[in-house]
Amino acid sequence: MRRRQWPRLAALLFSFALVVAACSPSGGDATTTTGEAEPVTTQAAAAADVPGLVEEGKLLVVTTGNFPPYTLINEDTGENEGYSIDLAREVADRLGLELELPTVDFVAEMEGLASGLYDIADSGIWPNEARQEAGFVFSRPMTSTGIIAQVLTENEDTAGFANVTGLIIGGIQGSSQEKFILDSEAELGYAEYLGFQGAAEANAGLRQGRVDLLVADSLLAGFAAVQNDDLSVAGPTILAHPLSFTFAEGNEGKRDAIDVVINAMIADGTVAELQQKWFASCVPIPDDINQAEPYTTMPEGDC
Repeated sequence: MRRRQWPRLAALLFSFALVVAACSPSGGDATTTTGEAEPVTTQAAAAADVPGLVEEGKLLVVTTGNFPPYTLINEDTGENEGYSIDLAREVADRLGLELELPTVDFVAEMEGLASGLYDIADSGIWPNEARQEAGFVFSRPMTSTGIIAQVLTENEDTAGFANVTGLIIGGIQGSSQEKFILDSEAELGYAEYLGFQGAAEANAGLRQGRVDLLVADSLLAGFAAVQNDDLSVAGPTILAHPLSFTFAEGNEGKRDAIDVVINAMIADGTVAELQQKWFASCVPIPDDINQAEPYTTMPEGDC
């Protein structure tokens, strides 16, 4: 049963946007892409020759199917869907490529990408400094998010990351949220951290009382709260950051060809439509992967 609807949680789910973004009406003066939108002829040229594809004629986008609303498995159809999946499908369609969506856990996703098994890793990935230093290559951002505490609804009035002293925290193995918690152990003063394979497993651990709260992507946590009566979010949203497609080291040419298409999708309102579909709002898009907040760029569309 879905007790809560998007409008009731929108202010909480997108609280970080109030801090990091100034939304411009559709058709306003806000810049919507990095530079000018690519002309159609340039996009067509990029589509004709995307360098470094793992398999000719295909775009292999590895995902977890376990990080909603970015990637999830539809219970009725068994198919991958979500915001990131819709973005990947649109990119593949515009490039005239067949989309394939191999599904693995997040650790195997990044390892397989680094080994050259896939073209893109896609589970709402933060292009943080550690990943850049490891050699991964990132597309221009397509949205932004933050970190928030996922809690049981009975604990939604607690402090979240404003005070986790003595608590047991859970998160997704290999995620940026996990790295934040592990790097901040001394500062935060929590008692223990438990890593889970994916969002479903982490939420199960929360429900079972194995952890007191989860360190979660803000959009993921808000989506879970909409879908589940017993889940909510607590405390402030922190560390607003970009999200991008990820490529293996040395794939700058492939990244650049796909960036052409992403810029066009932002400029023509496609990204805004997909954000409305999955987030019920437009979310700020940083101009580049290293942009410091505040983010002021919004996708064009009915925002």
